[in-house]
Amino acid sequence: MSKFGNNKKAKRAPRLSAVTDAFLEHSRFLKSFLHRYINRDQDIEDIAQEAYIRAFKVEQDSEVEHPKTLIFTIAKNIALSELRSKARRVTDYMEECQAMPEAESHTTEEEVVALEHLEHYCSAVDKLPPQCRRVYLLRKVHGLPHKEIAERLNITVRTVERHLQKGMLRCRTQLREVGVSDELSTPKARVAKLQQEEAK
Repeated sequence: MSKFGNNKKAKRAPRLSAVTDAFLEHSRFLKSFLHRYINRDQDIEDIAQEAYIRAFKVEQDSEVEHPKTLIFTIAKNIALSELRSKARRVTDYMEECQAMPEAESHTTEEEVVALEHLEHYCSAVDKLPPQCRRVYLLRKVHGLPHKEIAERLNITVRTVERHLQKGMLRCRTQLREVGVSDELSTPKARVAKLQQEEAK
C-alpha cells in the first residue's frame, strides 16, 4: 500500500512547462534562426528571451500543443517588427534629407557625399542600446525637450541626459572612425549648412 502510494505521489510531481522545455531544448537553433533577420547578437538574445516570456504567458492561459512552433512564430514576428521599425527610422532620415532646399551649387558629387554621411549616421544611431537610441531619436530627430522625453519613456530627466551624453559620444566616435564630421551628419545639420551656403 505504501509503495503504491509513493508511485501515485511521483506521478503528481510537477514538471517544467512544455514551453520551457522547448525553449531550453531549441534555444541554440532559435538564435541561429533569428540570424536570418537580425545581425546583432545582443538583439537576438533579447528577442529570444522576449519570445519565451510571451509564449510562457500564453501557456498560462491555455494548453500549448506545439510549444516550439509557438516560440519560433513569436520570435519571428518580433524580429520582423524590429526590422520594420528600423526601416521606418531610415526612411524618416532619408525623407528629411530629401526635403533639403536645392542649391544651384549642389552637385551630384555633393549629393552622394551627403547620402554617404547620412548612411553612416543612421548606422551609428542604430548601434546604440535600445533605450539610448529611443532617447537620442526623440531629442535629435524629433526635437522633443528633455522633460517630455522623460514623461514619454517613464524615466527621469537625469536619465534622459545620461542617455543623450552616451549616444552623442558613441555616435561621434563611430563617425570619426569612418572620417565623417558628426556636426554635419544629421539631416537637420545638412539643411542648415546648405542654407548658409545659399545665403553667401
